[in-house]
Amino acid sequence: MVHFFDSDIAQKYGVNAAVLAYFLWDCIEEQSTQSPRLHEGKVWVRCSVQMMTGFFPFLSYDEIRYALKQLIRGRVLTKGRFNESRFDRTNWYAFTEFGQFLMTESEGQTQ
Repeated sequence: MVHFFDSDIAQKYGVNAAVLAYFLWDCIEEQSTQSPRLHEGKVWVRCSVQMMTGFFPFLSYDEIRYALKQLIRGRVLTKGRFNESRFDRTNWYAFTEFGQFLMTESEGQTQ
């Protein structure tokens, strides 16, 4: 599997965070064309850290958790829980306006 990331995002938040940002951006773009999950006016993707370890076997659980934390602290991502069961603690992720700006700027540079 081939993974991509933006070098500007990697410089600010780390390579792992940049790889995850690109992955989540692709997931959200796919969601928005198929069946968008809208909450609070944003398209969200439901994804656990454990699930991400399957997509990124070269990253540990803690590395993924730390990278997501960096993106949330940097106000690139926001995190929520919109699960039907209150016992389901799987997080949902969406890009903030700033995060959307970073990702669209990054896409513009590659084309």
